[in-house]
Amino acid sequence: MGRTVTPYSRQIQQVESNLLEFRRGLRKQDQEVFDELIRNSKLQVQAGVMGSSPYPIDSMLLSMTIQLKKEVMELQKEIRNLKGQPSA
Repeated sequence: MGRTVTPYSRQIQQVESNLLEFRRGLRKQDQEVFDELIRNSKLQVQAGVMGSSPYPIDSMLLSMTIQLKKEVMELQKEIRNLKGQPSA
């Protein structure tokens, strides 16, 4: 018997392919942001496999959100560190 479930990495590719027209409609700078978000979603492939949602876009969006939140937290930490330093 063959596979009954499409591999998660293939599902991500399908979602990305389905969004190509959307991407083309974006401005150039927004296309770059879109591409970065897609790359972010691929950082958490293992979590997507474990989650085995019937809708891969759900886990992709969560992965993107997690990565963005991590970046915000890092920037907030940097700001706190800079505020704690005396002015030069």
